[in-house]
Amino acid sequence: MASISSGLAAAAVLCLAAGLAWLVRRQPQAAPPRYLLRDCAGHPALYTAEGTGPLATYEEIYTHLLPESDVLALQQGVQVADEVELQRRLEDYGL
Repeated sequence: MASISSGLAAAAVLCLAAGLAWLVRRQPQAAPPRYLLRDCAGHPALYTAEGTGPLATYEEIYTHLLPESDVLALQQGVQVADEVELQRRLEDYGL
């Protein structure tokens, strides 16, 4: 009787593992970023994901007035997936 119980438990664990593996594989892959926000002469500027640009400079925002974490991120470059995320980030920076 104990061997039947342990066999059923093992089968249940295998089914659970297979189901989890299937779910993980079905997660949509994130699209590569389209843009990059970087500091340019004290203001955030928009570049292509490859670094070409600037496509736009946001003169209304002074990077030195942003929180230190944002300043450091803009110095390294902030990847932006799409226009919706771009608008959200610009609003966060005070535009």
